[in-house]
Amino acid sequence: MKVKETKYKKSSGLDSHKLVGFCLIFSLVLVIGFGVNQIFNILPIPLPYKEINYSFPLYLNLFCLVYRVFDYLFLDSSRAKVTLKRFIELFIYLNSIGLIVHLFIGVSGKNSKGILPSLLSLDYRYIWFPISTYLFFFSLAGLTVLLQNHMEKMRNIP
Repeated sequence: MKVKETKYKKSSGLDSHKLVGFCLIFSLVLVIGFGVNQIFNILPIPLPYKEINYSFPLYLNLFCLVYRVFDYLFLDSSRAKVTLKRFIELFIYLNSIGLIVHLFIGVSGKNSKGILPSLLSLDYRYIWFPISTYLFFFSLAGLTVLLQNHMEKMRNIP
């Protein structure tokens, strides 16, 4: 007599109710965006730097940070696979590619001047803020990965 083996798969309620899950996550994205906007307005940043052309990297990184924490705590059902390295990789890729695209190319619409113009086309007095924001989050993520690798090597030494 053969006994069927079944593997227990942890699933959230969002897997069985796709529309409810979509509405919940969409409203979460809106709330996070609103919250980041409110936090950004409270910070003592001079007015020219609050313009979206200069503050986009800060908005983007804060939004991704809050969403990744929420995703890790509530949405991701495979927590055993979640590592610090996987959490940080988003910021490494996002800031390295984002800096190059935002600095030289920008993001433009089909019939518009641009949604997010190239930093080189903006006022040179203020472009240090988005560049330093990209570099700060990139270096913070990179240093975290290097520190984690160093700690793993130290654990493996007999």
